[in-house]
Amino acid sequence: MKTSKPLSLNLIALAAVAMTLLIFACCLAIGPGTPGQRSVSLGFPGWAILQLRLTRVAAAAIAGGALGLAGVLLQGLLRNPLADPFVLGISSGSTVGVMIWIVFGDVLLQSFAGHPWLMNFLSDGQSIPALAGAIAATLLVFLLGRRNGILQPMTLILSGVVISTIGGALVMLLNNMVPYGARADILSYMFGYISEGTSHTLLVMAGLALAIAWIGALTLGGAMNIASFSDAEVHSLGIKLSSLRLSAFTLAALATAASITVAGPIGFVGLICPHVCRGLFGPDQRQLLITSPLLAAIFLMLADTFVRSTGAWFNGELPVGVITALCGGPFFLYLLQRRRIWM
Repeated sequence: MKTSKPLSLNLIALAAVAMTLLIFACCLAIGPGTPGQRSVSLGFPGWAILQLRLTRVAAAAIAGGALGLAGVLLQGLLRNPLADPFVLGISSGSTVGVMIWIVFGDVLLQSFAGHPWLMNFLSDGQSIPALAGAIAATLLVFLLGRRNGILQPMTLILSGVVISTIGGALVMLLNNMVPYGARADILSYMFGYISEGTSHTLLVMAGLALAIAWIGALTLGGAMNIASFSDAEVHSLGIKLSSLRLSAFTLAALATAASITVAGPIGFVGLICPHVCRGLFGPDQRQLLITSPLLAAIFLMLADTFVRSTGAWFNGELPVGVITALCGGPFFLYLLQRRRIWM
């Protein structure tokens, strides 16, 4: 019996990785059909187009995996099945960063015109301020979420709600300072947007951030299983709950920032995928930390492939967050109605 669990965990991990790689290859082979017609093409295109697809599918996989990982960590950290990567106001912070860039970006670039290396660094556009805003919101929530030096789940949630509200007000304020022509781009970003133009540097940065967060989270799997009990039981079993919460919060914030860097704020992925994996594989955090990021990567790759292939159907590509909300929202309501919210 002692060897069955590792074997089962390994088999689940191998099957999940194989399925993710298969979906990744399928997404590369699907794209828009004949220009001007509502058709979808199947098959691998030429190398130039394949490179664009590879960049976009890889960005979707990284963003989805990061959201799925952050969702598992936050739901375990807060002991709340409704927690998702944006419950802490990180999404709001990133959007404020983008709004500041849109309003003041031209002035900032002109002021650094004499520094080519800095100009190249800032040339990635919205991604850098999005990441900066996410980090700023994370630090602020962390400072407000502590009580007597200890990270408190309820205080953390309330701090995140307040930061989100303030961020929303700042977005509306800055939105009135933006020319009308740019407001459609802002709306698209706020629903999540994945682009073929994502720089390879940002992909590598986001991939490294996800890898660090994922490896760190896997080392916490056993302790997070114990942390699902009451505080007194956790302390009696020798787990330092304050250190565990701090580690889980930091890793979730890092994963969420990685997702925002390449895709903007995308809802429901980090909320739904952990629940689906709990229904399929049980509540073991070690399994969830493997399967949920991979399922979220699959979900977001498929959603982005749909919007990429059906742009002619909607007079332009939809933000991928529209698809995740239309799929994830009703599914979550179904889970609530069936009382199948697992913890």
